[in-house]
Amino acid sequence: MPANTLSTNYGSLPFAEAIDFFKNKLNIPTERWNDVWQSGHNSGFMVAGALKDDLLNDFRKAVDSAIAEGKSINWFKKEFNNIVAKHGWAHNGKASWRAKVIFDTNMRQSYNAGRYEQLQHFDYWEYQHGDSRYPRAMHLKWHGTTLPKDHNWWQTHFPQNGWGCKCKVRGRTAKQLERQGKKVKLPPKTELVEWTDKATGEVHKIPKGIDPGFDYTPKKTINKQKQKKVSIEKAVSFQPPRRIAPTAFSTVKGADVHGLNRVLLQINTPEINKVGKFVTTHNLQSVLIKTSEMKPRSVAAKKITEQVLTYLPPSARPYGSNSFTIRTRRGTKTNGWTSNEIDHVIVRLESNTNFNKADHRDLINAIKTATLNTGKAQYWSISKIVRLSKSGDHGGAITTWLHEMGHQLRFKAGNPMPPVNYKNVSITEYGSKNYDEWHAEHFVAWVLNRETLYQWNKEVALYFDALINKVI
Repeated sequence: MPANTLSTNYGSLPFAEAIDFFKNKLNIPTERWNDVWQSGHNSGFMVAGALKDDLLNDFRKAVDSAIAEGKSINWFKKEFNNIVAKHGWAHNGKASWRAKVIFDTNMRQSYNAGRYEQLQHFDYWEYQHGDSRYPRAMHLKWHGTTLPKDHNWWQTHFPQNGWGCKCKVRGRTAKQLERQGKKVKLPPKTELVEWTDKATGEVHKIPKGIDPGFDYTPKKTINKQKQKKVSIEKAVSFQPPRRIAPTAFSTVKGADVHGLNRVLLQINTPEINKVGKFVTTHNLQSVLIKTSEMKPRSVAAKKITEQVLTYLPPSARPYGSNSFTIRTRRGTKTNGWTSNEIDHVIVRLESNTNFNKADHRDLINAIKTATLNTGKAQYWSISKIVRLSKSGDHGGAITTWLHEMGHQLRFKAGNPMPPVNYKNVSITEYGSKNYDEWHAEHFVAWVLNRETLYQWNKEVALYFDALINKVI
């Protein structure tokens, strides 16, 4: 269901681009992080000292899950310890410090790669200093630097600019600069300093203020010859799983992003593939939480607030728990909600929800059941039909996820009107309540069983064909 809109549009954390950036990397066994230089790290995943394929792959899986599921550093530290124990890996430095370096660097550079792609829509970029505990003097001097996006300075100074660096880049249009009274602001003159790799004797010239190996943009492709030489004898490396939903935050162990995608991929239709493209194109995120956690001001909601806000875009932070709790008359009886001013959906789960117990055939057959009505709809919602099947709440939560994505489809398409009279032509009673719910319910039907929907009403099926093509 759509909820009352928030007062300000949410920003868009580039999960789609970040995940795409990370999944396209090639595993590279290295003794030192500097074995691969500068932008070789764009297309290579490495953990210094991790030379075994299976060890590197386990680290890769852990980082991939952290990106896709919005996992915390504490979760990754536990995974790091498990991986180290499993392989008997003798690493340098304390485990807590080493895990943090791997986590922070991969998460932040994947994020920056996504930002780099999204910022291409802006003519000007502005450098903004981050909130590092110990600010670097040069990074503070660069704060406010505003240059055209194609200026050479960005080729060496696009964040991350060192270990632990939290600097960012904001996109600006010419009109924004004019409105804010800002002009192009040049950075201090770049001073190059020499840095010698003690292991190889190579001397590199690096801009002052940037750590060795960080003077490159996250998406610039150079230095591939050395990377290829290092990895040429590698065995087949970790292949990130295909996902319809690139990312999801969940508080129920049995209902995570992996289980959700397992069921969605089993549907295996052109329509479900278009859903994946839609979700990726618009960087839509998913919050899957228990009933108690959707209740405003509840202890359960307060407990997960910081985790959810870490997962969602930074612009969600001012709203706190309002970004995932529900205050409508139905309260937490609702199965899910979203808004036309946010880029995520919220789905209510039972504490025992397990997507492995959901049968995709029950979801598909629910559309056949819904379209058996002659005249007035016989069932409240498609989700209700699924919950009455063997899949129960396990499958019902997945149809709710699709329902909320149906709302997002209408929002992104500009809130078009149904092609039919929604009160008289609806496969469910819920769909006959208003324009919004009609779109969401029939989108679910289109995704799960377009053929049946087409037989029921050709005009409705063709409408959704055109609508999703418009937004992807």
